[in-house]
Amino acid sequence: MNWFDIIKELTTRTDNSPELKRGEIKQILIQTANELIPDFEFVLYKNSCYSFQRLRSAGDFTIYETLHIIFTLKDGNFACSIASSLNPEYAFANSYNGGLINPHKDLKVLRHNTGVLNIEDAYYFHNGRVKTTTKVVREIFHDYIKYGLPFLNKQFERFQTNEIIREGLNFIDNLNFNGEALKKEIEYELNQGKYHLSSIKHPIYVSLKEKLLGVNGQTREDRQQIRKVAFELLEIYWTR
Repeated sequence: MNWFDIIKELTTRTDNSPELKRGEIKQILIQTANELIPDFEFVLYKNSCYSFQRLRSAGDFTIYETLHIIFTLKDGNFACSIASSLNPEYAFANSYNGGLINPHKDLKVLRHNTGVLNIEDAYYFHNGRVKTTTKVVREIFHDYIKYGLPFLNKQFERFQTNEIIREGLNFIDNLNFNGEALKKEIEYELNQGKYHLSSIKHPIYVSLKEKLLGVNGQTREDRQQIRKVAFELLEIYWTR
């Protein structure tokens, strides 16, 4: 079934319930979240995105676990994603992140276990009426339970056991450098290099990167993330 057929089937399905009123979707989302995953609290609405969040502690750090649900009445769909952020600055970021410490994934990508989705698989579609939209919202939260929570749990375990992350956190814990100065110097290099991480030549960044590259037993996938991990760890250093 293609995207056009999905919309046609939704809009022609018998549904005599009222049309959604302005702002009504917020209460449907909150009520469903409270029922199905009550440990996630509604925390923010911005740019058509409703965000629910749970905080978990790991040692001296707080992990910000966030569900993002973008709702459009006009286009008849929901776009959903999930993030686990060590840096709170990333908790409400719009862009996806495949890194080790601030991952942000599309929920449908987790559901289908692929990064290449047809449009009919990439969204949750609704018809703008209360009954059908509520049913779709329940499907979304069931997908968060089935696919999203295991993703968060895996990341929480990774944060506590991954040697690259542990070595990086130890590095910034023992770093003694003015945070504002470090931020200014590294962001200058990034700007000069058109925001490619390879353009950063700052000695602290280079030292951290080399320290992480020296960690034994790392996977090829983790090794490919080290430039990004080093940068995001220094971001934590200068923001906390």
